[in-house]
Amino acid sequence: MRNLIIALLITFKGYSQQVNKTNDGYTEVVEVELSKKEIHQKLYEWIAVNYKSANAVVQLNTEDKLIVKGNFTLNMTAQKNTFLYRINNTLSFSIRDNKYKIDIAPTGISYNGGATMDISLYLSKFLPKLLTKDEFLVIYNNNARKSFASMGYSEKKIEKYMKSLSKANKSLYEEYLKNKSNWDNAINSTFKSIRDYVNKSNTEEDW
Repeated sequence: MRNLIIALLITFKGYSQQVNKTNDGYTEVVEVELSKKEIHQKLYEWIAVNYKSANAVVQLNTEDKLIVKGNFTLNMTAQKNTFLYRINNTLSFSIRDNKYKIDIAPTGISYNGGATMDISLYLSKFLPKLLTKDEFLVIYNNNARKSFASMGYSEKKIEKYMKSLSKANKSLYEEYLKNKSNWDNAINSTFKSIRDYVNKSNTEEDW
């Protein structure tokens, strides 16, 4: 587990994006030597390359703004089993001459094509930088109580489940570290993919 924590800390040092001011997503401003029109074209090309249909996902397309509704998938571990989750998100680009801003806001999460779940329960764990075990358990326990209460469980039944969860504190934190790493890698790879595409020179596309 120590090696995983070190790897996560090293990964964070390489991040350019930051948690946004509303604490519901990530943001990054990228400076480039391109005009607004050139940046817009490259960003729209990136959308076309990375989504099945640009027309289906683009919600707004103006000379200084692009908004996309899409999703990405990632593996997350629960009770030693790995499941594929789909993360719905809003991706927006604000464009000016020589710079553009990327904003990604996760809006929902679903497992195996099921109903969309409350994304806030996941953002509270994954948006902050790496949590200590104590910090994680406070958030986890609060989220667990809210989840049980939303299911209509009595306070007595909630306390019974909470006692069972407390016995698994160590494994829960280890799963969090793995899931946090997968989440951060998915977010970081999206930002990197966008930056790399915009920075790609036109000569690289010659054939």
